[in-house]
Amino acid sequence: MTRASTQSHWDAYWQAHGDPHATYDNDDRILTPILALGNVRGKRILEVGAGSGRDSIELARQGARVTVIDYVPSSLGVVAQNAAEAGVEIELVCGDGTRMPFPDDTFQVVFHQGLMEHFRDPHPLLKDNRRVLKRGGHVVIDVP
Repeated sequence: MTRASTQSHWDAYWQAHGDPHATYDNDDRILTPILALGNVRGKRILEVGAGSGRDSIELARQGARVTVIDYVPSSLGVVAQNAAEAGVEIELVCGDGTRMPFPDDTFQVVFHQGLMEHFRDPHPLLKDNRRVLKRGGHVVIDVP
């Protein structure tokens, strides 16, 4: 069976996988370096490729102003449900991570986990990560 990294593949995947703790645990490989940067309270943080929202939810619990972007509506629905259950607010944006609808210099941290390896050429993704990042900000990437 060939696995496809298409919108329909991910839409079907997220319709079936909503539990943020059952979906490929990342052992805090994203949270640890982000939290090591200092207090996240009030910081604008962007997760590209939202998945279940597990990391974004924890950052929102700690006071960050978190936005997630994903091109799959069912993933955003999972994040919305998990955020509501956790009692936190997260801004949800349906869009393309290589052409994000945010102004330049918007976020202090941009992160993604398990996303970059799905691109034959990750340069457009990384270029747009940098575009929306504030001067002195950080991009944190985990590739499993």
